[in-house]
Amino acid sequence: MKKPGTTPGTDRLSAPGPRKFLSDSLAVLEIHALPMIRQWYLIVLGTLVFPIPMFYVFRSIAPDDAAVWQRLLAGTLIFGVSFSTAMLVGQQIVAQRFMGHLKLVITMPVSKAAFVVGTLLYTAVSGTLSALFLLGFALIAGVEISPTWALAPALLLTVLALAGIVLFVMSFAPSLPVGNIIASLIAIVLVIISPVYFTLESAPLLLQWFGYVSPLRYAADAIAASLGGRMDVWLELAVLAAYAVVTMGLGLWRLPWRET
Repeated sequence: MKKPGTTPGTDRLSAPGPRKFLSDSLAVLEIHALPMIRQWYLIVLGTLVFPIPMFYVFRSIAPDDAAVWQRLLAGTLIFGVSFSTAMLVGQQIVAQRFMGHLKLVITMPVSKAAFVVGTLLYTAVSGTLSALFLLGFALIAGVEISPTWALAPALLLTVLALAGIVLFVMSFAPSLPVGNIIASLIAIVLVIISPVYFTLESAPLLLQWFGYVSPLRYAADAIAASLGGRMDVWLELAVLAAYAVVTMGLGLWRLPWRET
């Protein structure tokens, strides 16, 4: 029965519930995804142009060993997924900040929780597409892989952990152009200072120090082990899950929802 003083449909829009939460989350996903669909070539370029040349550079000086090549492929996967995630999520968020979209979204009203879930779904989809492109490249490159179940959660947790870092860093961007530059550099810098193309033990001392705290190092260990048919990656997955929770929490807490 319609409540007095309301118009048809108003109570449905204002009343919280699982259906509205899911609808809002999918709407946020669509808002994020539409520019990605229109500019799909950026995903391909971001995934292939930078990581694949790095793979061949390291391959030219690496020994002809299946485990070494699997580690190089793991580094290539992380580079591609990290770059596409940082570019897509970072540039989307910084654009929404300075164009007033964040303020508009949460006054529609869409809850912050729905915005978070929609953003995570978008991040997971973009990261999955990047990973699929690069796994297809492994067949062309002739890398022998025997992926296990651990590959999927390792990639997903890597995307979420990096997305949280991107959200946190983007919250400090003073302007749209600066934010776009920072988004382009985040993944590159993290990959450079993290031992992803080689093991922690073989890294220089300075990179070993970074490796102990970098989520990308644990992601590389988990992905390389999974590509080699191993499943003893529980520690790496636990560390990545902790990073994902902490970085996403900090990033979304720090995000200026109602920027003036």
